[in-house]
Amino acid sequence: MKKSQVFLLISACSFTLSACDVSNSDSLAQSNESRFVLTSSAMTDGGQLPITYTCDGEGVTPPLSWSGSPQGTKYYALMMHHNAFDDVHSYWNLYNIDASNDQVKSDQVLGEIGINNLNDLNEYSPPCSQGPGDKNYTYTIYALSEAVIPIPIIKFPDWSSLYNIVR
Repeated sequence: MKKSQVFLLISACSFTLSACDVSNSDSLAQSNESRFVLTSSAMTDGGQLPITYTCDGEGVTPPLSWSGSPQGTKYYALMMHHNAFDDVHSYWNLYNIDASNDQVKSDQVLGEIGINNLNDLNEYSPPCSQGPGDKNYTYTIYALSEAVIPIPIIKFPDWSSLYNIVR
């Protein structure tokens, strides 16, 4: 399968982790020319990651929704990561989310879940703010024209594998 056939469009949003709870914020919208937009009722783009979604809180996934997906979208992949000084830390990797969905509720799993690289489990690994400074967490939604088929030797893809498949 050609990578260009799988990849349709990317929308990415970043959040800065802190212990503050920014509840009921408007949205975390980051769009491109096609208006494919990722939003959340729980946080804003460039804002603070509410403690609820960290290891210091309930450790659940945030609610996210999207709109304006390109024509021909059949599936979505949703990923959360941050660039650490030594590596990319992935916390949440969902893929093969059917195109009939336009949101994932808090603590909901849609499609298939890949491995996070913090504890190597197929689950959300809530971030724990360790070390000095703020951390920027990026949530990315990918609109796909085909299902993600993991490499045969990898039963459940991690962030790096999934990123290389969908880009």
